[in-house]
Amino acid sequence: MSRVIAYGSGASRPVSPVVLLAAGISLVLIVVPGLSGCKTGPQRRSGVKAFQLTDMGGYVEFVARARETEQTSRVGTSDSRSEETIFEESLKLEFDGYVYHPNFLEFTVAGLFGLLQQENEDVFGDRERFDSEEGTIVEFDLDAGFFKKKPYPGSVFARRHRRLEPRKFLSSLETTTTNLGLTWQYVDEKMPSNVQFTHTEVDLAPLGDDDEAGFQSNTNFRLNTGYRFTDSNALTFEYEHRSVEERPFALNYTSDEATLSHQWDFGDGHQHRLDSELNYFDQKGTYDIQRARLRETLRLWHSDDFRSWYIVDALDREQGTLTGVPPISEQSIYFAATAEHQFYESLTSQLFAFYQTQDFELGPKIDRVGGQVSVDYRKKNRWGRLSANYRFRQQREDRTGGEQDIEQIDERRTFRDPEPIIFVGTDINATSIRITAEDQVTVYQRERDYEVRVFPDRVEIERVPTGAISDEEIVLVDYVFTIGGSFMLDTLTQHFSIRQDFKFGLAPYFRYSRQDQDISPDDATGAVAENVRTNIVGVEYDREPFRLTADYEDHDSTISPSRTIRLGAGYRRRFKFGATGDLRARWVHVNRFSPERLTRFVTVEGRYRHQIIRGLVAEAV
Repeated sequence: MSRVIAYGSGASRPVSPVVLLAAGISLVLIVVPGLSGCKTGPQRRSGVKAFQLTDMGGYVEFVARARETEQTSRVGTSDSRSEETIFEESLKLEFDGYVYHPNFLEFTVAGLFGLLQQENEDVFGDRERFDSEEGTIVEFDLDAGFFKKKPYPGSVFARRHRRLEPRKFLSSLETTTTNLGLTWQYVDEKMPSNVQFTHTEVDLAPLGDDDEAGFQSNTNFRLNTGYRFTDSNALTFEYEHRSVEERPFALNYTSDEATLSHQWDFGDGHQHRLDSELNYFDQKGTYDIQRARLRETLRLWHSDDFRSWYIVDALDREQGTLTGVPPISEQSIYFAATAEHQFYESLTSQLFAFYQTQDFELGPKIDRVGGQVSVDYRKKNRWGRLSANYRFRQQREDRTGGEQDIEQIDERRTFRDPEPIIFVGTDINATSIRITAEDQVTVYQRERDYEVRVFPDRVEIERVPTGAISDEEIVLVDYVFTIGGSFMLDTLTQHFSIRQDFKFGLAPYFRYSRQDQDISPDDATGAVAENVRTNIVGVEYDREPFRLTADYEDHDSTISPSRTIRLGAGYRRRFKFGATGDLRARWVHVNRFSPERLTRFVTVEGRYRHQIIRGLVAEAV
């Protein structure tokens, strides 16, 4: 059970010395000229003030928040309960003004100051823990722009803010973010340039003592310049330096990246374009990366209804790992060509072909060749709009050489109940799977937050409903997989979809997809062929304030066949006095056949949000 009474903006802990120094310098830039402007005596120009406030404001803010979580065990282990209570009283002041003239230095300064009281109680079986804390609240927001009418304008900022994030079955997370930055531009028709510097610190402090605190620091410097020879011939140079530190996940590295680009428009009307790019990336620290890449892109506009483009990409990289497997050394070349033809205003066809070769130093070599034909149709009719699409793709993958373990870091996946995350094949090392949240600080625990199931032809990851991972949450997955072996994999895929959107909000649709794979020789290791036939028929109704959805999916697969029914409903209303209400429900019925199991999933969510006064918002979930 989770209950939110009310919440608003928050605050944070004391400022680090670096932030205090930067904020102090910024205030000196503002206050010192202001003091001098207050002195009596002749000014440089009649009627010009050295310091001027154009607007002032402020408000008092009160925040109260209560949250209670209960877990009841059905397997004989201890029940648990946690309660949080938070009160904040703060005063916010805001100032706008300028020094000497708005075009010289214009600024906005805001500060929030107050008191904080919080209590946290955890009960697990016979064990009980209680703690309370009182502190001060300090937030600030400074933006200053200078020389904005000159060809060399710039700006500086310093910000610090705090928020409390409720987490399922865990104590709330107090996130304090501090940002410092500087931007400078040189506005010139021939040689435009800009420099950016930013420093961000994020402090993640769980209110419960059992959860580990986290810290992130990111410093970034970027230079962008170039030279425009003519309107159709330009050279660009970009350089970026980055420094990253994260805890408790031991991540600490610095990187440098440089990119030299050239753009050339040619032809009678400069309708054709050739883009050239040379990129070099070097990273040192927790794991090293060295990468050099050359890319050429040619775009040809043959007529108003026919165009084509071509890509050549050469890559040389060496990447270290976090799990101790040998470093990855790879050289690859990629060629691609695309032709697009507009038959009618509503009908577009596209032909695509590619070839890629990857050569790994420790043995494996992979060659891929393939092509795709697609047709897209969109047409307005008397009832609304009809859209349809068909794609046909064929690809051959030829692998030779020995095997090599490769580490995948931070692959983005999404948990969508009741569907698991599936890795098809036998090349995944299930024991190496590691899942973290998008913030790269929260590390999820196997068996407590997610479960890994290994099958002869795939690996499935399911979230534990009582764990810390939420439905629809994006996570980062690390794992080790093996490439190599000698075999040839042929894949043929087809996809067809059709949908009619009626003007009154109804939209029936149908989707069909098919995949046929063949491996030779039949006894090859390192890959698993999957043949799939999927039919989806459904309907949507979307007209304020209602939204209804229903579909049926028949997924016939040689690896994970299933039948699924999905029903959804939503109601959203905005009231005249400014409040909003949102009610959503979803029901999913999944029948799986390998292994055979039945899953039913029901969610109901309601949300009401009401702004009482500025800075005070009540929200019930």
